Amino acid sequence: MSDQTPREAGKRIKQWGVEGDIKRHIEATAEHSIMYRALGTPPQTGHPYNLFGDIRSQGKALRDTFALNREIVPAIARRLVERGFTAMAGHGLGTSQFVAQTGAGAFWQWAGWDANDLDSLEYVTVKHPIDFKRTVFFSYSGSGSTVDSNRAALQAKELGAYQVAFTSVAGSPITQKCDEAIVCAGGFDTGGSDTFHYTTRLACTLWLALEIGAITRPNAYPWDDLRARLFATGDKMDAMFDWVSERARHIMHRYKNLRSILVVGAGANEGTAEEIALKFDEMSHIPTKGMNPGRHIHGALGLTQPDILTIIVAPQDDPAYKALRDIAQVTYMLKSPSVALISEDDEAVAEQVDDVFRLPETDPLIYSVLAILPGQLMPYWGAIANGSINPDTQRANIPRHAKVWNWLFPKDTH
Repeated sequence: MSDQTPREAGKRIKQWGVEGDIKRHIEATAEHSIMYRALGTPPQTGHPYNLFGDIRSQGKALRDTFALNREIVPAIARRLVERGFTAMAGHGLGTSQFVAQTGAGAFWQWAGWDANDLDSLEYVTVKHPIDFKRTVFFSYSGSGSTVDSNRAALQAKELGAYQVAFTSVAGSPITQKCDEAIVCAGGFDTGGSDTFHYTTRLACTLWLALEIGAITRPNAYPWDDLRARLFATGDKMDAMFDWVSERARHIMHRYKNLRSILVVGAGANEGTAEEIALKFDEMSHIPTKGMNPGRHIHGALGLTQPDILTIIVAPQDDPAYKALRDIAQVTYMLKSPSVALISEDDEAVAEQVDDVFRLPETDPLIYSVLAILPGQLMPYWGAIANGSINPDTQRANIPRHAKVWNWLFPKDTH
């Protein structure tokens, strides 16, 4: 299993790709999924799957990332301020885009910058116009080798963008197209979904926004306190892991026959909701939508039924807390199952939902780092409860899916 496999910061176990006779490997993918061949990790047939070790590793990955970048992130913050940037645009694919979406909230609030996220392939094809004189381009890729993310970084470079790479692999292709690089710890994926890649890159994005705010708005927030709370997320993640996992196991066993899931978060945590939804899609294959409260109230009410679960991300100090509480009330009135990710002392949302995860943080930005733990463990245990899903493989252990994986993501595309 993955937590017994040595990890080295800045490196991956092997380059993405399947060696040998790919047709024969696809035919035999039920016995040895091509996902494991592409990642170079040991095949699993039951809990604990490799992803469980990836999820468990996040506390250490956070601590190591903070230590690895203790001088780097503040220095990059100073250079961005000196260059006069007042906006950021972050791009990536899937999880990487949701890192940018969630992290953008810290730039709105702490740095006082304009900030937004982009899908890398969409940026390449639609050619979204960006004022690179005032906007720094953040390029997110866990492996640093994702082809379309590298195409986006190259396009921006040709247009004169100043870029910062957020990756887990030192010297990877994306870093070679960027002016700055923040390399996160954690090592490599052993399962087929990003876990620690999301968490460490999000933490660094929040940290960078915090340092810029501390320079340009020294009296706006208690920066030392916020910094200490951000740096404590690794220890908190470890302290939470066992009880969060056990609660997620029980909850998802109860809801193993769900038709669908809605995940609702506001502001920066709309990105958290999107990432949690993606994990349900990837790990447990339950169709899931991420959205903000307004989208829910003005469109998802008809979906709120007894066989559809609603997950609400509602930290205590969220500016949209009242609206999130309204979503909880909706689930209560419509007799639809609900789970809330809340702060330790919450009362209002907790009273309206079936199950809660009480997390030790109230600030919605720092909360977003901790919220991903139940957001990953619920889909993981949802796959186990199903009884026929391997959460490591994104169905690449089924030949027709393996064919598609090999067609879309051949050697060296990730």
